[in-house]
Amino acid sequence: MTDYSAYINSFKGIACVVSLRKTGETGSEKITIAAANKKYLASVNKLDEEFVPNRSYTYYIAQDPNFEALTSGCISGHKIAHQYVNAELYNAWLDFYMIPLEDDEEGNGYCLFTYEMSANSDSEKMIGISAKSAYMVLKTCIKLRETDDFKASLDSIVKDIRQQCESDGCSIILMDTEQRKIDLLAVDSASDFEVADDDVFLKPEFYDIVESWRDYMSGSNCIIITGEEDLKDIEAKAPEWYRSLIYSGIKSLVLYPLRVGKNLYGYVFASNFNTDKVRFIREVMELNAFILSAEAENFRMHAKLEHMGRTDLLTGVLNRNAMNKRIGELAPAVSELKKGFGAIYVDVNGLKRVNDSKGHNHGDEMIISVADKIRSVFETDDIFRAGGDEFLIITTDLDEKEFCSRFERLKAVSRIAGEPSFALGADFAGRDIDIERILHTADQNMYKNKAEYYSNTPGADRRRR
Repeated sequence: MTDYSAYINSFKGIACVVSLRKTGETGSEKITIAAANKKYLASVNKLDEEFVPNRSYTYYIAQDPNFEALTSGCISGHKIAHQYVNAELYNAWLDFYMIPLEDDEEGNGYCLFTYEMSANSDSEKMIGISAKSAYMVLKTCIKLRETDDFKASLDSIVKDIRQQCESDGCSIILMDTEQRKIDLLAVDSASDFEVADDDVFLKPEFYDIVESWRDYMSGSNCIIITGEEDLKDIEAKAPEWYRSLIYSGIKSLVLYPLRVGKNLYGYVFASNFNTDKVRFIREVMELNAFILSAEAENFRMHAKLEHMGRTDLLTGVLNRNAMNKRIGELAPAVSELKKGFGAIYVDVNGLKRVNDSKGHNHGDEMIISVADKIRSVFETDDIFRAGGDEFLIITTDLDEKEFCSRFERLKAVSRIAGEPSFALGADFAGRDIDIERILHTADQNMYKNKAEYYSNTPGADRRRR
């Protein structure tokens, strides 16, 4: 067995010798660290320990299928490997090389592993890629800038990536950490493909699977599955994900995270790709992931700001700005409403008395409770908080019979003893729709109902309009 200790200590930078050793009668491979200099040990927080040759590489870093594939390819193929990657494990960019060394007499293979770390990316190092990969990445940049239709740009980009990877499908997904769901942002398939209602992407449990990818990556910058051995590893470590892969007919997969710093936004991946083109595919996916990460961050931030701009922060229903915009959009298109237009005004009863006697926090709880009751009958996209204690429900996809049925259900909810009550007023038109008239009539009907409440509730402090 070759002793590389003197050799490795001659390196001034971070360096170690990685060994690919044959073990047992089956000839299975084991990756170990045969020699390491002090700078390498310091980089993996092992400087204070005495180095022991041929420990498993997982003693120094978490198990990483990507590292294993590169090591095997470098040593078995006697080819230099170079990558410039965003390594979450170190929270840094790694510019690394693997250089094959001579096998020893026992058939163990070796390679020199050396790298530089930096906190920020270096664009100069990113351009050392093949012309074909550079062309692909340039296309991505252009498509993201040549149109205001962000969704159409992404659809075109994933199609390009899928074709270059010669894969069955390519997708970009975003993670909604607040609602714990997955947004399928873009998808392209080699065959006719539509996301069915029971597709794995739409199932709540798929979020848990996606959340496990980060742990499976173990600080690496990607996941690459090239065949049965990799699938067996997933079966052992992430059985739920393995079952979803088998269910979807996945035999190979290349997957990169979309992240900026420590913020993870989603993933881009290609399935059943041409495994003979792994090096080129890695270049294409890695650089596209780098570009798309910034776009995903901007998209998520824009979506969050847009959501905040149209959502009432207290109740979670749409706010008055969203209400005015919706009415403004519907007004010139009333002739296209197939089922008619309905409006229901809701006003919380007794709010002033609660605010005065118990405080505004209790009043806020009362408003939230009423919003929840409305949500139990109507879709959230139809509900607006029009003012402090007033809500408006607008419907365009209900016929008159269904509208009246839901209105009666809401009436029943408003009369539950011991719970907050609210006044209601409604109007509906299936033809000759005049939105302004319908809203006015519903508002007047609500105030009639409110007058009845105060007339029948002695001691209640009536709120004046």
